[in-house]
Amino acid sequence: MKKAMSNVDVAAMAAELSDRILGGFVGKAYQQSSDRIWLSVQSPAEGRLDLLLVAGRRINITKGQRPASRTPPQFPTMLRARLSGGRIVEIRQHDFDRVLEIAVERSGARHYLVIELFPKGSIVLLDENRQILSMLKKMVYRGSKMAAGERYVYHPGQPDPRTISQEELSAWLSSAGQDLVRSLVRGLNMGGTYGEEVCLVAGVDKNRPAADLDASEVERVHQALRQVFLDQTFDPHIVLSRDGSEPVDVLSRPLRIYDGLPVRRYATFSEAVDAFFEEKEAPAEAGQDPLDRRIELQKRAVEEFEAQERALIARGELVYQIYGSVEKILNVVAQAHGKGYSYNEIWERISGSDLPSARSILSLDGQGEMRAVVEGEQMELHAGLTVPQNAQRYYERAKEMARKAAGAREALQITMELKAGKSAPRRGHQSAAPRRRKPRWYERFRWFHSSDGFLVLGGRDAESNEEIYAKYLEKRDLAMHTDAPGAPLTVIKTGGEAVPEGTLAEAAQFAVSYSSIWKGGLAAADCYLVRGDQVSKTPESGEFLRKGAFVIRGERRYFRDTALGLALGISEGLLIGGPVSAVLPRADPAVQIEPGEYNADDLAKRIYRLFSEKVEDRAYLKSIASVDRIVQFLPPGGSRIRSRPG
Repeated sequence: MKKAMSNVDVAAMAAELSDRILGGFVGKAYQQSSDRIWLSVQSPAEGRLDLLLVAGRRINITKGQRPASRTPPQFPTMLRARLSGGRIVEIRQHDFDRVLEIAVERSGARHYLVIELFPKGSIVLLDENRQILSMLKKMVYRGSKMAAGERYVYHPGQPDPRTISQEELSAWLSSAGQDLVRSLVRGLNMGGTYGEEVCLVAGVDKNRPAADLDASEVERVHQALRQVFLDQTFDPHIVLSRDGSEPVDVLSRPLRIYDGLPVRRYATFSEAVDAFFEEKEAPAEAGQDPLDRRIELQKRAVEEFEAQERALIARGELVYQIYGSVEKILNVVAQAHGKGYSYNEIWERISGSDLPSARSILSLDGQGEMRAVVEGEQMELHAGLTVPQNAQRYYERAKEMARKAAGAREALQITMELKAGKSAPRRGHQSAAPRRRKPRWYERFRWFHSSDGFLVLGGRDAESNEEIYAKYLEKRDLAMHTDAPGAPLTVIKTGGEAVPEGTLAEAAQFAVSYSSIWKGGLAAADCYLVRGDQVSKTPESGEFLRKGAFVIRGERRYFRDTALGLALGISEGLLIGGPVSAVLPRADPAVQIEPGEYNADDLAKRIYRLFSEKVEDRAYLKSIASVDRIVQFLPPGGSRIRSRPG
């Protein structure tokens, strides 16, 4: 659990503060506690802001409640005397360490405010000669007492992981005498989290003795150091525990070691840092019921999981929307990889290239995981996957967020029951699911009811075609088929009644849409109509019928240029699908589909998302129109949504 900002955090905060308050003017200083200083700042762009300095822990712009004005202690009094009204002229990090320095000029004199964010650090005010004027807490470095009038001595640093050479790294690892991750943390300027991240990106076991690494492994570690610490991605967020109830870390950019954990994103790093540490530092409200606190956290977790599910689905859809641009980026890496270059070698070449396609790739690790800017959007992609497979990864992550949201809702329900005194804690509690109706016999096939009320069946494959022929095709029924292979045996159950032309047209659209013609992307195709007694499994002499094939004898009535197209929707608590004219009038919500670029799983997720916008009860929706159920109504081959009625 993070207790203070890392050196990477300090670098990100220095950059953010330079953008927001550099050139601004310092106002009053307040001391809230023994280690907290509030500094009022007039920003050139944002007006008055409050800068919170917590010695040994953090620095950030805060929107929290500032301490009430009162007679300030000695240190904030000195800050007011030397800094108030002064202009902020420089904000910098010292040697990639956990030290941030703010330079303020007033009346021709320059003063430095040094904020130490390492354990037992202090906040120190220096004059223009870098001699100590005042400090928040007394300090002792290596037996030397730091006091007013003494020259300020920076905390002894370590080699910078951003600039260390491969030779220097190799020399250190060979003499460190520890495993890899401890050697990195002890010898270079990084914490344990970033030490593990470097090992993960390098693809080297963190527990390997550092001295046992061969030259290629040292090279991979060196490349990983540059990749991790020179990454300029800006994505402020808080990493949450798996159930979303507790904050784990606050970061200015993503780390792979937290892949799969939920996150809460913020517009600025200051907001993320403030939210993370306030939640950690704030004492529980006096008299607050622990169950109330748990309910509050669990509700927040549900909201976060649901928000992430929506965001991940949107990212998956975006991959398809910018299909060509994503494919171009993937091809840049795939072509090089196909020539035998490793991903690390490719990244080394790309990172120094001036080609536009190469500059858009922000990072590429040894396993092919990459971050790239595509049409202004930052995407997480895998170089070894196709565009649809990369989209599918987002959808799978969205599905995981949906599962976590369901688990969080279940935990919330248990807590609320405990609060109400209705039950004791239970494990494996399952929320009540909507009662399932018993499926009709025809629902294992493709089916629909025509606008005139006739049941129409179709086989899903050769085996179900055989079953329909053997069990359900009567002489009085009508059958439809196409000349193209891979079409369903389509049967109109007449019940001995005359079948209107409208039903025949709908059955024709059903037959061509669920055939292999859909895969070809055609807009229209032909099919034919016969009586049930014209369909036979008896071949001509000397011929052989494969499974699912039939012989048609006698006259055929053709339906020429029948338009391909289907609709899916929810009608009276049941998912239905079939010809457009048979489904749209009786279903709400509903969608219309046509041949397109999305595979069945991806399109089903899109349709489910559209349905969820109209059906508020998510449990009910999943019970009747889950993604898997929607897939069963989709034709073979790629599809897309044509329109979204109602």
